[in-house]
Amino acid sequence: MKFILPFLVLLIIICVVSGAEDNTSVENITLEDLINENDYVLSHDSQNLTALQFRALIFFNEKQYPEAIKAAEQCLVVDKTCSFAWHIIGSSWGFLNQPEKAVEAFQNVVSLNPDDPVQFNVQGVALSRTEKFNEAIQAFQKATALNPSYAAAWNNMGVTFYGMKEYDKALSAFDKAISFKPDEPEFYSNKGYVLLQKGDYYGALSSAKTARNMDLTCVPAWFVSGEAQFHNHNWKDAFFSFDGGFNALAKNELWYYQGAKNTQITKDMQPMDAYYVAIASNVKFTGMWERTTIINYKIKRYQDTIDVYDQILAITPDYAEGWKKKGYCAIKTERMESARDAYKRAMEFYPNDPEVLSSYGYATGMLGDYLDAMKNIDKAIEVEPGYSRSYLFKGLINSFYGQRDDAIAALQKGLEFGGDKSEMFDALSNVQFKNGDVIGGSISSFRSILGF
Repeated sequence: MKFILPFLVLLIIICVVSGAEDNTSVENITLEDLINENDYVLSHDSQNLTALQFRALIFFNEKQYPEAIKAAEQCLVVDKTCSFAWHIIGSSWGFLNQPEKAVEAFQNVVSLNPDDPVQFNVQGVALSRTEKFNEAIQAFQKATALNPSYAAAWNNMGVTFYGMKEYDKALSAFDKAISFKPDEPEFYSNKGYVLLQKGDYYGALSSAKTARNMDLTCVPAWFVSGEAQFHNHNWKDAFFSFDGGFNALAKNELWYYQGAKNTQITKDMQPMDAYYVAIASNVKFTGMWERTTIINYKIKRYQDTIDVYDQILAITPDYAEGWKKKGYCAIKTERMESARDAYKRAMEFYPNDPEVLSSYGYATGMLGDYLDAMKNIDKAIEVEPGYSRSYLFKGLINSFYGQRDDAIAALQKGLEFGGDKSEMFDALSNVQFKNGDVIGGSISSFRSILGF
């Protein structure tokens, strides 16, 4: 699956108390106004630690993280033990996706605040992002030892255990988080991901339902539900769950790690655009959209499936598996030119794949090239003599060109190797009827319904 657990976001809550003169609206104060006022204070006392801290906070709140770091470093020139400055530096490096530097900063924070569970939780998040999982767990354990009811730390511990594939420990941590904060939908969706890994699909559905009842825009809960329904072969329910997740996703601002770790969906980037950037960066994590193509096929939405692959392949032309899947769906919709072209591209990556060879041969044969069709189908049989679909395609092509005896022989041979016998018997019955074998055709037709 690229299912995905929601990645940890550093939550820095800093309360600033400020006053305003009469007839002055806070909304009218600009960044430039704040900086000018701060400059004025510092012009009278360049070592004013409070003013320097406020300057760092201004830039941090404006998401100008490099400037926030510079301002925080000025605080440290005045006072090396300024915990606030180290916190700003660590959080800024976190948002700049420099987790190693964030870890260094937060180490200083916890050293200066050995009794503050919040600092250990934040340190754990930074360590987890650098995949220093054991150290991260130790930090979360310190946080929960200092504050046993610290739900966020229990949740983050669960996410880290999940990354370590310690699913029982992850489940225990999420249950702890839920026991202390039962109204947080994220905790339930995270628990759902663990239950998926343990094969408890009904439990995962229950957790996802609880999360969605709290917040219908909880994206991970929709995806947990979709995965569970997918594994239970409830194709339509799975499709609508994934669809619900994408609809909810469009209404949220969040970090969405679908393929690339740094694709941020904001007001300035549509979810679809962000998704395509993600898979362009890391094709193997086509994730939930890949699932929807499978489900589309299962519920016979063939054209929808092809449309999605057309978009994926437009930006990831080296996605070999995508060409195979597109070709397969194109055959099902009888779009033979599209199937031929897709399998031709797939052959560049899979020159000895019996599925690719025989499917390409079938598509070219249906487009009028009998010799090329037989050459590729026979090659597929040579590569893997037991691949029944090669015989199906050989039978269908022979039948198409009026070679009925050869078609019957190929189909009967294919039946010896299993595969989709319903499809094989259906093809065989059609040839037998055309060949005047009414009894044989009727028997094969009946067996196509039974599937054996």
